[in-house]
Amino acid sequence: MDNCFPPPGLALLGFLVLLPMTMPWGQLGKDGWLGGTHCVACLAPPAGSVLYHLFMCHQGGSPVYTRLLALDMCGVCLVNTLGALPIIHCTLACRPWLRPAALVGYTMLSGVAGWRALTAPSTSARLRAFGWQAGARLLVFGARGVGLGSGAPGSLPCYLRMDALALLGGLVNVARLPERWGPGRFDYWGNSHQIMHLLSVGSILQLHAGVVPDLLWAAHHACPPD
Repeated sequence: MDNCFPPPGLALLGFLVLLPMTMPWGQLGKDGWLGGTHCVACLAPPAGSVLYHLFMCHQGGSPVYTRLLALDMCGVCLVNTLGALPIIHCTLACRPWLRPAALVGYTMLSGVAGWRALTAPSTSARLRAFGWQAGARLLVFGARGVGLGSGAPGSLPCYLRMDALALLGGLVNVARLPERWGPGRFDYWGNSHQIMHLLSVGSILQLHAGVVPDLLWAAHHACPPD
């Protein structure tokens, strides 16, 4: 079995317990579907990664590896896509004419990014494929930061830390640090792939820490009249 199995496996078990317990379902009202969307987004990366690492002992060669890698990438695509929908929804809560267009536009952009990630020839190309989504999220964060968007106080820093941790994890994985500095010393523990997984877990926790108060805010906030 792949030595990188424990981090995503433990994260999946932890999220299966944490998410239902900390999501205030009864207070979300008509936005309850966003709570479900958020939970799927948080569970998708560790679930895909668990399946990827669990079957890495296969002897099916490149075709099987390609399918397993695609499954792993689907988890990343889902958290990048579904994870942002509650953020956009809450940021544009008082702009009902813009919110549907933003949600549909981001979903279409995510479809293109996901396809490019699934067909990318290298790790660095897969990381670049998600750049357009990150850029779109930064626009949403910027709108909220300058007062053009809305949301719960304190959620925006969580989202900024979320993307910073995700980016750092991707860069560490692409750079193959620290094993590049000491070949053979990090084969089992402390390698870039494991560090990436830990940073990804931290990123998802920051997403959850921001989305829960955002959804509560949206459920109880009354927008000013036009």
